[in-house]
Amino acid sequence: MTDEQYTFEQARIRLEEIVGQARRKDVSLEASLDLLEEGVRLANVCTELSDRADWDLAAETADLEEQPLESVDGSASEG
Repeated sequence: MTDEQYTFEQARIRLEEIVGQARRKDVSLEASLDLLEEGVRLANVCTELSDRADWDLAAETADLEEQPLESVDGSASEG
């Protein structure tokens, strides 16, 4: 799976798998470095997805604050 195809949850789960693999005593130095590299990439993916979600939420909140409130009968009220 490429980095762009991960959801936040998938990346987090893969990071947990990497940690488990890296803690094994029988992992070679080369394999450990490969795991570290993948882990850093996935941590960046998680950060980007989290930042994007924060921006999306902020934009939605700003849009909601700018919309006029509607009364029960559907007419816009000033508020």
